[in-house]
Amino acid sequence: MEWFLNPVGKIAGLFGSGLIKVLGNSVLAPILKTLENGQNAQRDVAVSIVQAEMSANQAKAAIAPAFKGLIYGIGIPPAIHFGALCLSATFDLGWPVKDLPATYVPIEATVLTAFFVSSPLTTLARAGAARLLKA
Repeated sequence: MEWFLNPVGKIAGLFGSGLIKVLGNSVLAPILKTLENGQNAQRDVAVSIVQAEMSANQAKAAIAPAFKGLIYGIGIPPAIHFGALCLSATFDLGWPVKDLPATYVPIEATVLTAFFVSSPLTTLARAGAARLLKA
């Protein structure tokens, strides 16, 4: 039976680590308490993974305010460019907004997706998970 539990425990640890990165510390504390009270063979590994992710999240939270200006400095110019391009083309405003060179279009798309799709969805997922755990 040990030959079966070892790979399953490793897979569960990898899956749990990914969830921990997405959910954040507000969801991690109850999970950690449950794991610490559990009696399974992989408990120590799971507890150490959760503790490591919690300390990593605390470190990220401590330095996040220092990078707020940099984050906005990266996200606002592509948003302004894309917005001006769309408004000018949609309403025939005649603004002299030029298209980006083809090599820069995927970069702008990635930045816009990160700011306006991925980040809000991650926030919603965290809030939903926290709500489910409280219920």
